[in-house]
Amino acid sequence: ANADSMWSFLADGNFTVDEETQKQAQADIAEDGYWGVEQTSDRILDFAKALSGNDPEKADLLIDAFKKGFEDATKSWGKDLPDISNKTLDAANKLFDEYYKSKQSE
Repeated sequence: ANADSMWSFLADGNFTVDEETQKQAQADIAEDGYWGVEQTSDRILDFAKALSGNDPEKADLLIDAFKKGFEDATKSWGKDLPDISNKTLDAANKLFDEYYKSKQSE
């Protein structure tokens, strides 16, 4: 009916998928997978840098938007997000911190 009900359905976990789909999903979220922590946090930082014109002061707005989006996603999910989401948040925050430190030293 709407996006929120879709997320609630997925969060409940009361569904099954075929073996091939399950294996592909596991590969996708593995440490080196496209939706894994490292690649996803890298894409988040790259996106923020591109939107901000690589200006760290403007990037603050995007970091705040990212954090708000995470909070909104948690609300839509209806409970705590899966552990991979929290790890991605932590990794993205670390990348943002490293980005700021590198810009300050320039």
